[in-house]
Amino acid sequence: MASTPVQSNLKLGAYPTAASCARLHAKSMAWEWGLMELAATVELVVSELTTNGVKAAIANKDGDEAGLPYVWVRLTPGQRQVLVEVWDSNPEPPVRAEPDLTAENGRGLLLVEAVSATWGYYHVTDDLDDSREPGRDHQPTGKVVWALVAAERGGESGRHAGGARGDNESSP
Repeated sequence: MASTPVQSNLKLGAYPTAASCARLHAKSMAWEWGLMELAATVELVVSELTTNGVKAAIANKDGDEAGLPYVWVRLTPGQRQVLVEVWDSNPEPPVRAEPDLTAENGRGLLLVEAVSATWGYYHVTDDLDDSREPGRDHQPTGKVVWALVAAERGGESGRHAGGARGDNESSP
């Protein structure tokens, strides 16, 4: 009998299509893990955090050997929950701004806060993956923005009492 993977990692170039690729991957993984009730919310959170990560990576102009900035998306399933983490090379903290009502963007972290049990970020000074195996991809410093998507008692995903922790640096 096969066991459920502990987590899923996806490295994406900082292209305009990265968020849609991450979204499809996240939805597929939620279904694979039997967390169908969370799939749409995980998909939304991954899309918003990946979009922000791509913008941050491009702004930082840090990249791999070819010079292309990239982001990492890590999904960790739990019992009726999924931890979404998106790494980018820019150490600047995420900013949840109050959007202009006429603006076409700027609401990503507000959406993440609204649908997540909690969210935050932490700085990375080494690998997200603690392994030091030769030939493995290793990440430079930067930050991880994370959100916990959890099912409420009624089976719907959403924000739990206690609110988001996105106002200051925190780790899941």
